Amino acid sequence: MSAGTSSLAAAAASGSDIHSNLSSNFAANSSSSLGSLTDYSNYPLARHGDRTYLRDPENFYPLPCDLPEIHRQSLRTTMLLRVFGGPFCNPHLADRPPKRILEIACGSGLWSGLCHEYLAGQGHPNVSFVGIDVVSLAPDLRKRGVNWQFKRHDLRRSRLPFPDNFFDLVFIKDAGMCPSSPAQQASGLEEPLRVLRSGGVLEVWDSDWVFRSLLPNPAPARKAPVHAQETADSTGTYTFSPATPFTQVQNKYLVDYNSWVEKSFDRRKLTALPCATIGLAFNSEVDLLENVDSRRIAIPLGESRWEREGQGKDSKGRIRKALTPEQIAIRRTALLTVVQMIEGMEPMLMEASGKSRDEWDRWWAAMNSDLFLKGGLASGECLEVSAWWGVKK
Repeated sequence: MSAGTSSLAAAAASGSDIHSNLSSNFAANSSSSLGSLTDYSNYPLARHGDRTYLRDPENFYPLPCDLPEIHRQSLRTTMLLRVFGGPFCNPHLADRPPKRILEIACGSGLWSGLCHEYLAGQGHPNVSFVGIDVVSLAPDLRKRGVNWQFKRHDLRRSRLPFPDNFFDLVFIKDAGMCPSSPAQQASGLEEPLRVLRSGGVLEVWDSDWVFRSLLPNPAPARKAPVHAQETADSTGTYTFSPATPFTQVQNKYLVDYNSWVEKSFDRRKLTALPCATIGLAFNSEVDLLENVDSRRIAIPLGESRWEREGQGKDSKGRIRKALTPEQIAIRRTALLTVVQMIEGMEPMLMEASGKSRDEWDRWWAAMNSDLFLKGGLASGECLEVSAWWGVKK
């Protein structure tokens, strides 16, 4: 994939920096005194098996905080920039590029690096970026020419550590599992909107944690702009809306996963369907936001049977041709990030499934064989990704 390739390479090259940050956090945990056993702010990480997770039981986050998860997020971020056509979807920054950008739950800071490259290529190299997260994972992007600052911050705290009306763009990506995110709390947009200036843009990207199957020959979303449809056609993805026909996922292993993740999230009072909730959060802020809009994309996880049979059509009604190498790569990347996500949630999913270690290992091996080798994704199984944005009045 072309979008963000250089930044992805830079992120891979800086893996030692991220690993060093993780090691420092974990070493602090390991050397902490008994008095720090409940000091989750200063000692946030714990080891489970060969993965590292946030350890605060009141701040449940099911994915690991380690280098393999950072690599998964990097793949997902780079893929999303390709299928969305850039580092943000809203059209409001084209004529008024931002000067200050806040990335909430920034992780490795890859999105900020990609956004810097994009804006510099548009003639705006001096944009400043601030990233916040509960764990310091990001390398120092200043070494790569980014005007960058990192602040460690627990999003459960009542206020973001910034003054009112400070940023031109506040960006949140893949934070739907965080207990304090817009997907989990009705007030989840309150603080991002406070630190956003009037005329600034709030944008949120996320995906649902359960899967569905796209029915044959879905019509393009009616309100999607022309460039969004063109991007979908070129990437082998599908714009969709609430009227787009889906059915329950058909692959038996994803059926299992859906059941277990919904059971686990219900028990922990999280939502496995953040996309609908985030949309409601934006629409509830009518007093503060205008020009609220969204873009929703279905990324098939493989080539569906109905595509092979010539039933897939592009936005102009033309039969889609055989997948290009780039389109295959996008779908393969989506599938890889999904399988890696399931692997990262193994402790939680094992508990929900009731399987022993031997039973889980057999299920895991059979799932990988089915998804990667046996063509088990021929029924339109897809990853649904969505973006929402609005302009502060």
